[in-house]
Amino acid sequence: MIAILTDKPNVGKEIARILGAHTREDGYMSGNGYMVTWTFGNMLSLAMPKDYGMDRPERGDFPINPAPFRLMVKHIRTDTGWIPDINAVLQLKVIEKVFDACESIIAATDASREGEMVFRYLYRYLECRKPYRRLWISSLTDEAVLEGMGSLRPGSLYDRMFLAADSRNKADWVLGLNASYALCQATGTGNNSLGRVQTPVLAAISSRYRERENHIATDTFPVFISLCKNNTLLKMRCTEEFTDREAAARLYSDCKLAGHARVTAVSRQIREIEPPALYNLTELQKDANNYYGMTAGKSLEIAQRLYEKKLISYPRTAGRFLPRDVYDKLPRIMEKILNRKEFRPYVRSMGINIFDLPDKVVDEGQAAEHHAIIITDTYPEGLNREEMQLYMMIIGRMLEAFMPACRAEYTTVDAVCAARNFRCHACRIIEKGWFGIFERESVIAGREYGLSPIPQLENGETAAVTGCSLIHRKDLPVSAYTDAELITYMDTAGLGTPATRTGILQTLIDRKYVRYSGKYIIPTRKGLYIYETVRNMKIAGTALTSGWEAQLARMERGKLTQEEFMKGVLKLSGEVTEDIFRKCER
Repeated sequence: MIAILTDKPNVGKEIARILGAHTREDGYMSGNGYMVTWTFGNMLSLAMPKDYGMDRPERGDFPINPAPFRLMVKHIRTDTGWIPDINAVLQLKVIEKVFDACESIIAATDASREGEMVFRYLYRYLECRKPYRRLWISSLTDEAVLEGMGSLRPGSLYDRMFLAADSRNKADWVLGLNASYALCQATGTGNNSLGRVQTPVLAAISSRYRERENHIATDTFPVFISLCKNNTLLKMRCTEEFTDREAAARLYSDCKLAGHARVTAVSRQIREIEPPALYNLTELQKDANNYYGMTAGKSLEIAQRLYEKKLISYPRTAGRFLPRDVYDKLPRIMEKILNRKEFRPYVRSMGINIFDLPDKVVDEGQAAEHHAIIITDTYPEGLNREEMQLYMMIIGRMLEAFMPACRAEYTTVDAVCAARNFRCHACRIIEKGWFGIFERESVIAGREYGLSPIPQLENGETAAVTGCSLIHRKDLPVSAYTDAELITYMDTAGLGTPATRTGILQTLIDRKYVRYSGKYIIPTRKGLYIYETVRNMKIAGTALTSGWEAQLARMERGKLTQEEFMKGVLKLSGEVTEDIFRKCER
């Protein structure tokens, strides 16, 4: 018998069906020479300081450095404290029984660092010595699973990937626990959790919130005129900002009296906007938030469901390109897309040949573990509204990626009226290209330009002023973060990875440090307390561990050892804890 381990029950049952293991057992499926079992995500974690006899460290004990690290069953919080998760305990016994009954093992956990760590931790915890191989797939279709089973890889091929995952996990433990315990010791307060990613993210959310609170609104009075030529209106704004209503009112009256404006400059620029790359998880989450208001957690949850329904490829990816072998299968997938009435007429009008698609989406050298998110050739049935929205986003992006560039004319007009300069910006689509799939104005025009017709005006020309307006505005404070903005910030600052950012935000929510207010993420009173306590400390800065991901990537390539990396982590933890003690003494 061969044991197969997945990290989700649904995935395990689906693989069992494909391989003919149809007999349902307690916690696993069996048949056709296989015993397929599963974990409930990561059921093991690194042991806590108290398990090493360090539950009440003094200042001289920092930085805490357990060596070697121990593994323990995941714990859950109850009214009486933390206890082992009984479901994890029972399933571990099932997995041990399955492993003992088989001659070899196939690791079919997520094809990622985290998935590799789930299997390796469990294999180590159970003190298993059975030989194992790796199933590495990017789709759960029958074809992909059978193809993967036909080309199982040696487990040793992923030793360095596991080292990187294990190192990041241990580093997060060392830095996070040291900082958290040091803060408790230094302030005498309860157990407030700090972390090398969660604390800088909390600081960013809280800093923006404080900026909004401290904002003092300024009154402005913009003046507009409307010009008309050939029955086309052009609304222009005075380039001078007025904070005095009377001065603005005088200009308003002067413009009405003037009755005309003289064009002083017309700038026209034709640009070709290339189609966007295929989706990775970060870009998918940002667009799902911007267009449908989905939180990062919701869009990931939906993407995972679509993956488990075999409708899309692996979603937790940083990749935005495809390997050649996947690209070669696209005609069959694209044929399915073109059967959808939403896209068929427009794509056919563009003359797209699905059997001769441009290979600009191909990049064999991409560093990501998985390729970009694409749909499979499985037909979608029974999807709810949100699932269909995300699915159609992925389809649309695939079409956009193969479409011609969008050609647009960007025009800026300057005119003088009543001795003051007025300006307007406008954008006109010349050839839609990929823009024609969804026709989302903000993608092409942005905030400065509007998609609107503009009369053919020339420098020196005089045009009639057909209307004037004076508006009272208050400048608004910067808005709190939306999910899309926070993910963009984390991506730019190098905080987390596409696969971990949603979990980081959820951790802050679970710890009651932040909450949602409508579509915005704001700190709670508890979160603001933590922020005010640590905002000037190293632990709150984005630069603290910004180089970790690069070091972990070097480890995967065999250029850095775990010992070298952890030595640097321990040194940094000592600096962070000393920084906390020193600043709390002031």
